Amino acid sequence: MKKARKEELLCGFPAIPDEIMEQMKGKGAENFAVMLTWGRELFVRCYHRYSNGKIAERQRYVFADDGAVRYGSDDSKHWTVRKNFREPVFCKSGYGYSFDNRYNILNRKVLAESCMKYSQLDKYKDTFCMEYLHFYCKHRNLEYIMKSGFDVVLGRTYGGFWNNQASFYVESCINWKTNNLLKMLGLTKTEFKRLQGNQEYYLSYLIWRGTFPTYQPEELLTLCRVFGNEHGTLERFCRTTGLKPRRIAAYLEQNKITSHDYNDYLDQCQKLKYDLHDTAINMPHHFWEMHTRLTKIIKYKADETHRRQFAEHMLERRKLEFRSGNLVICQPDSMDKIIAEGKSLCHCVAGYAERHAEGKLHILFIRQKESMETPFYTMEVSREGKIVQVRGERNRDPTPEVAELIEEYKKYLEIISIKSERSMLNVGK
Repeated sequence: MKKARKEELLCGFPAIPDEIMEQMKGKGAENFAVMLTWGRELFVRCYHRYSNGKIAERQRYVFADDGAVRYGSDDSKHWTVRKNFREPVFCKSGYGYSFDNRYNILNRKVLAESCMKYSQLDKYKDTFCMEYLHFYCKHRNLEYIMKSGFDVVLGRTYGGFWNNQASFYVESCINWKTNNLLKMLGLTKTEFKRLQGNQEYYLSYLIWRGTFPTYQPEELLTLCRVFGNEHGTLERFCRTTGLKPRRIAAYLEQNKITSHDYNDYLDQCQKLKYDLHDTAINMPHHFWEMHTRLTKIIKYKADETHRRQFAEHMLERRKLEFRSGNLVICQPDSMDKIIAEGKSLCHCVAGYAERHAEGKLHILFIRQKESMETPFYTMEVSREGKIVQVRGERNRDPTPEVAELIEEYKKYLEIISIKSERSMLNVGK
């Protein structure tokens, strides 16, 4: 659009109808973009309403057959042509944060009376409406893309000092030099037909097609549906199982298995040292039953290991047991007892059971002599013989009696640490 034409259009902005002004009135901050027409041109006037109800005009736009233009004003009275075309900014701040510059479009019905009536703005799902119309002014064939449901090519990109400024973005894969839809999309008739109802996979489809140029459209779509853009995940699956990409994708889709669940399953097989190149293993007929069975096997093996470690350390932990007055410090005789302790006293000691079994720390129970089976207080002692924490019911702090016991126990820990040539406090090193 020529400069003289931009100046001319500035003088033709229509007034806001009274009923539209009424719609903008109220309390609370809000932004509006009012659409108006004068001839074929579409005029847009953008307003900010302050919290007190005051309304101020911030930006102006014109969309015409020969292009688009944005106008700005420093005093809301004198308007000038702006070089850069962008979304309206209703408020600014120099304090390191941004105001909400989203807006409501009013009087949208006049769009159908302007040269923008075929813009398909109603099908555009994002918030950059002014930039969308600006792009349409340059590429009228955008209409065909939107009508065919391939709006996935429109998106947003981020920039600015903090990378928090979003703007309108169009994928570079579209050929804007033609009005032929298939040529614009770079698809054959067969591919276009296969993508009907699956337009959201269009961008992924192009990438997979570049990776596997000999695959059929349906095979490529299967890759899209199963893996999305997870190319590295597919490559890892193929390397681990020796299966071809199309075969893995078909198996996962047929059995409704996500790539995340299949990855977990392969990890299980590797832990159990199964042959992942055996199709009975990498593509079991009943995947979910197999997955559940392996989960139980691994848990059993882990429990067995911890039970063995727990038993190995029990004799050595005898040195940590202690009595004073009415209180006893004793060790649990099973992992289940530690879990039950946490449940009874409503604290998190259950999460320490495995580390206790492995010898990474020591969990001890403080009991009253007359009720040895009743949880009272729980103590954690480090491998170095230091008391880390003592907790009662709901993490209650020690009573005076328990606090006195703790002071005595600290001295005892120092004594056994010195006397032991091979202190059991170093178990697990």
